[in-house]
Amino acid sequence: MITCLLLCAASLTSIDAVDYQNLLPYQGVPTSMEQRDNKGNLSIGSVYVDQGAWHGFHLPNSAEYYGSFTGPLFIAQEYSLHLSDSLQRLQLINVTTDKFLSFDSAAQIDIHSQPDGLVQTYTWSDIKVSLKLSYSDNRTATVMTELTNLSNRDQQWQLVWRGQPFSSHPEQPQHSLIAETESSANHISWHFKPVMQTWRMQLADAQYQLWFDRDMAIRINAQSGYLAIAEPVTIAAKQSYLFKSAQRYFHNEKEAQAHTDPDWQLIKQQLEDNQQRWQSRMDKLLVGGDKTARQLAVKSMQTIIHNWRSPAGALQHDAITPSITYKWFNGVWAWDTWKQAVAVALFEPELAKSNVLAMFDYQYTEQDKVRPQDAGSLPDAIFYNQDAERGGEGGNWNERNGKPPLAAWAVWQIYQQDGDREFISTMYPKLVAYHQWWYRNRDNNDNGLAEYGANLHPAHIKDGKLNVEAIIEAAAWESGMDNAPRFDADTSLNVWQNRQGGEVVGYSVAQESVDLNAYLYAEKRFLQEMAKVLKLTADIQKWDVEAARLAKQIQMQMYDPESGFFYDIRYTETGSELMIDKGKGVEGWLPLWAGAASNAQAKIIVERHLNLQQFGTKMPFPTVSADSPHFAAAQYWRGPVWLDQALFGLQGIARYGYHEQAQRLALQLVTEGEGIIGQSPIRENYHPITGEGLHCTNFSWSASVLLLIYDAWLSGPE
Repeated sequence: MITCLLLCAASLTSIDAVDYQNLLPYQGVPTSMEQRDNKGNLSIGSVYVDQGAWHGFHLPNSAEYYGSFTGPLFIAQEYSLHLSDSLQRLQLINVTTDKFLSFDSAAQIDIHSQPDGLVQTYTWSDIKVSLKLSYSDNRTATVMTELTNLSNRDQQWQLVWRGQPFSSHPEQPQHSLIAETESSANHISWHFKPVMQTWRMQLADAQYQLWFDRDMAIRINAQSGYLAIAEPVTIAAKQSYLFKSAQRYFHNEKEAQAHTDPDWQLIKQQLEDNQQRWQSRMDKLLVGGDKTARQLAVKSMQTIIHNWRSPAGALQHDAITPSITYKWFNGVWAWDTWKQAVAVALFEPELAKSNVLAMFDYQYTEQDKVRPQDAGSLPDAIFYNQDAERGGEGGNWNERNGKPPLAAWAVWQIYQQDGDREFISTMYPKLVAYHQWWYRNRDNNDNGLAEYGANLHPAHIKDGKLNVEAIIEAAAWESGMDNAPRFDADTSLNVWQNRQGGEVVGYSVAQESVDLNAYLYAEKRFLQEMAKVLKLTADIQKWDVEAARLAKQIQMQMYDPESGFFYDIRYTETGSELMIDKGKGVEGWLPLWAGAASNAQAKIIVERHLNLQQFGTKMPFPTVSADSPHFAAAQYWRGPVWLDQALFGLQGIARYGYHEQAQRLALQLVTEGEGIIGQSPIRENYHPITGEGLHCTNFSWSASVLLLIYDAWLSGPE
C-alpha cells in the first residue's frame, strides 16, 4: 500500500508524465524576423525558454522541418525577433545505401513539449532518432541527438546539419542583420550588425553561436548559411550513439567572453541539475487537485519561467517580464513584479526574491542625480536600456510615474514560503522608505489619504507650462488602470502641484483613490508583521495606530451607504465628492482584500453587487461594473477582467467569510476564460461576458494569479 501511494504521488508530479506534455502551443515555423498579429503578439503561440535565457525555440508543425527546433527567437535587447526559420536542421544519411532518411517516413512520430524541454522522437523498424532541447545555463540551449540501433546488425550513419539566418527585418530591408560569419572546426558564430532602432530592434556587438561536440566539415555560403557534415559513425546492434550541440546568444562581446568554449561534461551535469530543478518545482507546486487543475498550475509556471530574463544590460538581477511574445513587454514593471513574486515564491522563493531586488536596484535615494526628490520610490518600468535622463538610449524605461504599493505584500508572502528573516531585514528599510514616499509626494492636502500622480519629468512640461494631459496620463499609469473611467481627462479632473520646503516635488490628480489607500492600509499591516519578526517594538505600535486610523478614513470617507460601494474622492473648486457618477469600478473591492472595510460594509458589497448585472458576470470581477454607463467589455481597464483584480476580489470576499462564493467564482474564472484550460496561451485579460481572451499572450501576472487560484481553491483532493 505504501509503495503504491508513493508511486501514485510521483506520477502526479513527474516532469516526464504525459499529463504535463503540450501544455502550451509551441508549434510553428517563423517566415521572417518578425510576424505579429494586429495586437502586437508573435504569430506563433508560445516560445520555449528556460534559465533566464534571452533566446528560445518552437516545435515544427510541418514535415519539412521535422528533425529541427524552429527558430530561434532572440531578444534584441528589448524586442523579440526570429533569427531563422530553423537554424539547425538535421538530415540523416544511411551510409550503406547512400540515401537520406526522411523524418516523415517514420512509423511513429512523437513531437511534444514537457516542462524541462522540447522533445522529438522518430521510430522506424530498425532505427530510432531522439532529439531533446533544454537549457544548461542562462545563455546556452543544448540539443541532444541520439540514434538507437533497433536492429541486430551494425549500422552506419552520417549526420548533416544546415541552416541560414534571415537576412533582414521585413520593415528594414536595407539593414543587413549579419555583419560577419566566422567558423572553426566545431562552431559557427554570426556577428550582428549594430543598430539602435528605439522602437523595433536594438543590437550592439551581439552574436549568436552554434557549437558541436566534435569537429565537423563546415561550409559557409554567401548568405551566411552553413552546412555542417559529421564523420560517419558506426552504431552497434541494440546500441545508441549521442551527438551534442549548443546554441548561445550574447548581447555583446563581453558576455560572449565570459562564456568559455562548451565543456560537454559540465553541460551534462548542468542539464541534470536543471532537470532536478524542474522536478523540485513540480514537487513543491503540485499539492493536489484533479488533473486539469494540476495541468493549469504547470502551464502557468511554464509561462512565468519562459518570461524570466537573467541579468543583462541595465537589469542587474534575474527578473520576470510580462511577456516574451508581446512586442512591448520585454522589460520589468513594478506592480507586475509584486504579483509575480508572490506566485513564484510557491515554487522557487530565490527567484521571487531576485525579481523583487531587480526593481529595488533602482530605488531612488537622496543622492540620485535625476530625482532625489523621489527618494524611496521606484521606476514604473526598467528595461535593458535606460532612458535619456539616465544617459541611455532606451525608449521603454519609464520614470514618469510609479505603480501601486504592493511590494510589502510581495515580500511578506515570500517570507511565508521560506521564512528567510535576513530577506525581511534587508527589505524592511527599503519598504518603509517606499511607503513614506507616498505620503511625502502624493498626499497633497496632508489628510492621510494619498492620490495617484506623476513625477517631475520633461514630458510633464510643455511650452514652459504644466502639461496637464500628460500628467493625468502618468497618474492613470501610476494606478495601473491606464484608461479607467475615473481617470478620464474631463474638466472636473484637476492637477495639484506637490511641494516640500517650497519646492515642487511632483504632481497629484485632485482625487484620492480607494484602491491606493487600501493598498497603503495593507502595506501598514504587512510592515507591522515584519516589525514583529525584527522585534521593532516602536514600529509595531506605529504601524498599528496608522493602519487603524486609515481604515476608519476609508470606511467613513470613501464608502457610499446608499449605493453600498467604495469610490474615489474627487476635489473640485467647490469641495469634494465621491465619484459615484463614474460608476462602480473593481477598485471598490480593494478595501475587502486589504481588510479595511467594516464587516457590515463587506456584507452589503458581497450580497448586493456580485450578480450577473454587476460584478458576477460570466468572467467575474470586470474592471468596470457591467451596469456602469462607462462599461466597455473589451477596452482594457473599462470592462475586461484582469485576473489580478479578480484575485483581490476573491481574497477579499473570502477574508470576510464568503468561502463558498470565493470557491465558486474561482472555478468560474478558470473554466470560463478562453484557453485558460487547454493548449492556449494565457492572456492579459478576458472579456467578462463571453470569456474571450484579450490583448497580450503568455502574460506573467495572469499566470501568477492562476497559480495562486490553484493553490487556494483548486488544489484540494481530487
